[in-house]
Amino acid sequence: MSPKAIYWTVGGVLAVLLIVMVTAWDYNRDNDAAVAKAERLISAYQANGLSTPLDADQVAAVLGEDGGTVCATAGSKAALGQLKTQIGIGGEFYVRPILLKENVFEGLRLIVQVYCPDNLSTVQDFIAEQRYAQ
Repeated sequence: MSPKAIYWTVGGVLAVLLIVMVTAWDYNRDNDAAVAKAERLISAYQANGLSTPLDADQVAAVLGEDGGTVCATAGSKAALGQLKTQIGIGGEFYVRPILLKENVFEGLRLIVQVYCPDNLSTVQDFIAEQRYAQ
């Protein structure tokens, strides 16, 4: 078999696999369970006096059922450390600190409380170490 035929065969197999992957992937993150969690989050935001600019379907599309990247970050001390660096000094190579208002961290705590309560103590420790804007 010539090298050209091998390249075409491998390319064809990869193209078929790519088409199968794209058609089989479930992009619908906002199912009924995700919308229910989003409604719980929105009611928790409102109970704590935070604004909720998104409706439940939009929140469900972003966070899904599992909290998405928020819970992935909240479950990793390394990711929280990187977040602390970004907040504390404005990024890895920037020297101006970023001071956020307390309600930003309260929003983070509420998301973790609703979507991944197992990580709540880690996030509360992270929040306790932060400085807030006046």
